[in-house]
Amino acid sequence: MDDFNRLRFAQLELRLSVEPDGAISGALVFSDAPDDFLAMDITGKAANASLVHFTLTGKGQPDTPISDFHYEYDGIILPHWQTGVNQQQTLAGTVLRAADHGSGPDLAAAGQTASFLAVKRGG
Repeated sequence: MDDFNRLRFAQLELRLSVEPDGAISGALVFSDAPDDFLAMDITGKAANASLVHFTLTGKGQPDTPISDFHYEYDGIILPHWQTGVNQQQTLAGTVLRAADHGSGPDLAAAGQTASFLAVKRGG
């Protein structure tokens, strides 16, 4: 397959907060629908004191069209090159669709996996 757009699940905005103890919270926002705010609530934990490895759970917010979404994420913070220029902090890892969502011809079956990248905006 040579068309990236046929491979991608989605392009979303990840908003995270990390507490000193490594607890992570936030939202994964479906930003392509400005009048229809859709988001998955994100919870997770950094796996070690360096905060390099993390796990996240994303669940659709109640009473929304994505309330049955459930995804699990396992990732790392990619390292910076000492001599790199204009690098942006980047998270990378894998995502698992942990539960079916939708129904009939629109069923998205559990078990699907993909890679993900999240690149921090700005400097």
